[in-house]
Amino acid sequence: MSEKDIKKSNSSENNYEMNWERYEKALSKVLQNFANRGYEKVTIEELWVETSLPKDLLLELIKERNIVFPEEIKEIKYKNDIIWSSNKE
Repeated sequence: MSEKDIKKSNSSENNYEMNWERYEKALSKVLQNFANRGYEKVTIEELWVETSLPKDLLLELIKERNIVFPEEIKEIKYKNDIIWSSNKE
């Protein structure tokens, strides 16, 4: 492998872009599953168990991304804080 090929390879690794859409769809689907089971309130810990996604990623998705929140879900909590509520929208 030439030096040029190595630089090109390293450059593509450093430019990794996260596929947010995949995570948004996964979280939206899990939220719908909770709604289908009759949940109105969900915790980050419950979402973490269902998705295996890191808690900080879940928090960012909920606060900053295009998540489809089922109308049956009224709030999402993390520890003692409400981080999302249907009343906020």
